[in-house]
Amino acid sequence: AHGVANDLENVIKAAKLIDSYPIQLILIGDGPNKKDLIKKSKDQLNIIFKDPVSKENMPQVLSEADGILISLKKVPLFKYGVSPNKLYDAYAIGRPVITTVDGVINKEVEENLLGFTAAASNPKDLAKAFIKLFKTPRSERISMGKRARTLAEEIYSRQRINIIFTNTLEDIVKKYN
Repeated sequence: AHGVANDLENVIKAAKLIDSYPIQLILIGDGPNKKDLIKKSKDQLNIIFKDPVSKENMPQVLSEADGILISLKKVPLFKYGVSPNKLYDAYAIGRPVITTVDGVINKEVEENLLGFTAAASNPKDLAKAFIKLFKTPRSERISMGKRARTLAEEIYSRQRINIIFTNTLEDIVKKYN
């Protein structure tokens, strides 16, 4: 989504700081800020805007990336447990991530060595994260992706969550019968 919450202006500012690197940022989707973002980045060769992609085609698109950016604006509420679907898509596809989600999301990425983090709404910090991922050897980026995939399977899989939910409901029913 190209909306206020995604803070893509921050991404554009960070992209200006890394334009000497062969790093290309592809922003996929639509939203109320897209036209303005395109105008603000018109002279930047390292940013490409693409049309939205259907949910069923996203795994193929994500699999072509070296890393996945999860960008959210600096909003105090977000650090207490926002759950961006794009993050779990990135984990499931097995790609390293760069996140600008202060709080539990950045902590999870850092603790599990799944990619790099930047403070929300901080273009210098985000530029540093892009450069770190770029300079990370391919073998380590592959390991980051494998760790992300493992986390997706062991913690965030719908099957696992459904089993836990069903067991919890069954326990409640048994308790009150």
